Amino acid sequence: MTVKKNVKWVALSQASKVILQLLSLTILTRLITPDQYGIMAMAMVVTNFALIFRDLGTSSAIIQRKKLTPEIVSSVFWLNMFMGTGICLLLIIISPYISSLFKQGLLDVILIILSLSFPISSLGAVHQALLERESKFKLIAAIEISSSTLGLVIAVASAYIGAGVYSLVFQTLTSCVISTSAYWLFNDFRPKFAISKNDLKSLISFSGNLTLFNLINYFSRNVDSIIIGRKFSAIVLGSYSLSYRIMLFPIQSLSIVAARSLYPVMSKNQDDLGEIKNLFFKTLTVIASVTAPMMFGLVVIRESFVNVVFGNQWEIVPSLILWMAPIGFIQSLLSVTGSVMVAQGKTALQMYLGLLSSVLSVSAFIIGAWFSIYMLAKLYLLANVISGLISLYVCTRSIKASFYELITNISAPLISAMCMAGIVFYIQNAVSVKYYLGDYTSVVLYVSIGFIVYVLVYRFLFSQTFEKVAPKILKKILL
Repeated sequence: MTVKKNVKWVALSQASKVILQLLSLTILTRLITPDQYGIMAMAMVVTNFALIFRDLGTSSAIIQRKKLTPEIVSSVFWLNMFMGTGICLLLIIISPYISSLFKQGLLDVILIILSLSFPISSLGAVHQALLERESKFKLIAAIEISSSTLGLVIAVASAYIGAGVYSLVFQTLTSCVISTSAYWLFNDFRPKFAISKNDLKSLISFSGNLTLFNLINYFSRNVDSIIIGRKFSAIVLGSYSLSYRIMLFPIQSLSIVAARSLYPVMSKNQDDLGEIKNLFFKTLTVIASVTAPMMFGLVVIRESFVNVVFGNQWEIVPSLILWMAPIGFIQSLLSVTGSVMVAQGKTALQMYLGLLSSVLSVSAFIIGAWFSIYMLAKLYLLANVISGLISLYVCTRSIKASFYELITNISAPLISAMCMAGIVFYIQNAVSVKYYLGDYTSVVLYVSIGFIVYVLVYRFLFSQTFEKVAPKILKKILL
């Protein structure tokens, strides 16, 4: 029951975020040019790196720890504040050098403004972790939806009056201030002016490997932006950044929901391997059932989709989506493996898998950049296929399951999605729908046909799996 409640409220929060991000992308990509998006992508490379060290993984340790004392929580709070303030000051000092590295004069000002988000978010990190530990996801959902909505309103208003890239900066700061204020307002925790070194050591012994994993994961996810920012233009980086955000949608829309809601429950049942195995495979099937048709369908209708949603100034994006969309599907599955590893305390194993993924990804970026942005995307996909298979295999073995069981649990949505993509591709090329109806109407038609085909294939070829994962409304209609 706890898992269902968690999923319900986290799903609501994440669905709202996805809708708001879609609105943000749809509106702001028409008001902000690709090169401005590229500058923000450069800034995010730096801030994402700094974010790893904001709490050193101690928030996850608070959720995972079986027993908590006020001294431990207060110690973590002051550690977070020290790290957040230190990162802010460091970014202010080094911002001119980073701006020079990327050859973008505006970047230093953006970094200085964004640096303020670190001490602000550090204020609420422990409060949020405590709410997640207690599975109060209804309250968290309300806070996240409110902060994201206000952030979007500020961003759109700023973009309309010509703020350009600064509208994206204001969006980040607004969401940060609102969410932190709300966490303090709706949480009774108030830190004591005391730090327990022994308690911090015990927490960091758990979170140290987690921080190393996040550091490794950062390089695998951000080295591409560093290389592209140096090797190519801001326009190319802006287009790649948009493609990357589209790729992340299945992870943001569903995988984060699963990982975030399952982690507290798995941590409480960390000694029950059978329960963890059951939750893992059930979640994996649900994720694959949603992300497989999303990404396979996006590959087929990518050109019309980009023109309709973002406009024709993003001409590089469709070609990148061809290779980036499959990566989105792979990474959506891998997002659950992290919850399994951390809940069992196997952060060292997770770190080594992250290191392998990082080595493969960075190699792909370096080699691909010598040829073209498209070759970089192709090699990145290859790196994800290799590291993804290895990570999934290791994760299944850690819960005493076989790789065959894993394949069995994702085969139904995969095959159904392939059938859907094949039929939509045939219709798209055999009939001149776009010529007669235009981009907008043809996209709606392709999505409608794809949805119907996917559901019918899933229902009649894999009825047992369909019955487990389908929403109630579909079950009433088709079962």
